[in-house]
Amino acid sequence: MAALQSAVANHEAETYSVFRRVCPDCHRLRPVKDYTTRRIRTVFGIVEVRNPRWMLCRDCYPGMVDAFAPLREICPDRATSELMD
Repeated sequence: MAALQSAVANHEAETYSVFRRVCPDCHRLRPVKDYTTRRIRTVFGIVEVRNPRWMLCRDCYPGMVDAFAPLREICPDRATSELMD
């Protein structure tokens, strides 16, 4: 079950991250700052997922140099929603 949970969590994290990489204003891909890993608590234990950080869109936010990690939006407490209920 732990291996299945890891595969599901990694797939969901990757899908959400790719979705959030697209700038909502101009629909171009945001630049990559870096990739790290993030440990997330699930009902079957802790899994490690790839954690990208995207820069703000240079065309839509000229002069602003900032990055964000989309996984913080769906796992702010480093836990899946089942553990947060």
